[in-house]
Amino acid sequence: MNEYQALSRTPLVLELNRVQRLYTGGSLLDRWQGLPPQGDGVNSEEFLVSTVEYIGFGHPVENGLSRTRLPGGGYITLRALIQSDPDAFLGAAYSGLCHGHSGVLTRVGDSNVRLVIQCHPDREKAQRCFGVPFGKAEAWVIADTRVIGGVAPHLYCGFRPGVTREHWKELFLRQDVDGMLACMHRFEVRQGDTILIPAGMPHAMGSGCLFIEIHEPCDYTIRPERRYLTRELSDEEMHYGLGFDALLDFFDYTTYTEDEIRQVCFPQAIQEASGSSFTLTSLLRYENTPRFSIRRLELRGRAALPHFDGHFLLITEHGGVRLFWEGGSCDVPQGRGTFVPAGVCSLEAQGDASLLIAYPFDPAQPN
Repeated sequence: MNEYQALSRTPLVLELNRVQRLYTGGSLLDRWQGLPPQGDGVNSEEFLVSTVEYIGFGHPVENGLSRTRLPGGGYITLRALIQSDPDAFLGAAYSGLCHGHSGVLTRVGDSNVRLVIQCHPDREKAQRCFGVPFGKAEAWVIADTRVIGGVAPHLYCGFRPGVTREHWKELFLRQDVDGMLACMHRFEVRQGDTILIPAGMPHAMGSGCLFIEIHEPCDYTIRPERRYLTRELSDEEMHYGLGFDALLDFFDYTTYTEDEIRQVCFPQAIQEASGSSFTLTSLLRYENTPRFSIRRLELRGRAALPHFDGHFLLITEHGGVRLFWEGGSCDVPQGRGTFVPAGVCSLEAQGDASLLIAYPFDPAQPN
C-alpha cells in the first residue's frame, strides 16, 4: 500500500507560501490572511495551491510548490503526493492527463501598482517553447479593493479594434508603454467580480486589487516592458531567451469591441441552487473556457459541497470554515488554499463564509 494513500481521502489544507514578484503590494493580502501587517513590498503574492515552481528572474526557483504537513511530522509537496498515486489523488478521469500536476492551481496577489504588461503561452506554445504540458489561461476573482493615489481599482485586457501585430511591434520597439496600454481595454473593477483572461491575451492588473487567480498549471509570463517600476528587466525575464520576435508571437492579436471583450472576459454569474444554509453560484463554466471552472458557495450554516468526479480546490474567500468528511474534520481560516483529492467522500462545510471551488479542465476537451 502507498504510504500516503490515507491522505488521498483527506482534504489537504496547504501551508502558507508567500513569494516575491516584480510588482509591489501585499498589505491587503496580509490582512486577508490574518497575518501581522508588513506593509506593501515585493512579497505581494501567495501560491495557495501550486504544483509548479515559481519562475523568478527568468527561471524556476525552489519556492512556489505547495506543501502539506504529514501526520507523523514533517512536510511533503503536493506534487510529490500526486505523483505517488495519480489515480487516488486526481481521479481516474484526470490521472493520465495531468502529467503529475493538479489540473488547476490558484494563487492570490495584492497590487498597489499596475502589474507589468504581459501575456501567457497557450498549450501549444508552452509545450513547444518551454517543454511544459500546460499553457496558462487564468481567471481573477476580486476579493478586496482599495483606492491608490486617487485611482480606482482597475485592469487592462484584450486588444482594441485596429491594433495589429505591426503596430504592437512598433510600440514595443519604441518602448511606448502608454501606447501599449492604450491598445487594451481598461475596466474598473469591484469586489466580487470574476474576469477570464485566455492564454495569449494581453493584460495587466491595475493598482488597488486583491485578486484570487485560478489558472492552468504554468507560471511562464511574457513581458514586453523593458523598464518596470525601478528596474530594467533582463531578456530572460521578458522572453526566456527566445528572442523578441518570439515574444511578439506569444500575443493573440484578436481585437474586440467593448461589448465583445465583456462577453469574453466578464462571464455572467448564474445561481445554481440555494437553501436555508447556502447559495451555490457558478462564476465560470466550461462553456466560457474548457481549462477550468469556478463556483462560489456562500454558507449560512452547514451544507454539502457538490459532488465532483475528480479532484478540486477550495479557497476560503471570506470567513473561515470547518470541513467535515467521512472520517474527520478540520478548520480552515480565511485566505487559505485546500486541495481536495478525488478520494474524499461526502464533503461538507460549515460557517458564515464564502468558499471558491475551482475544478480542473474538462477531461472531454483536454487539449
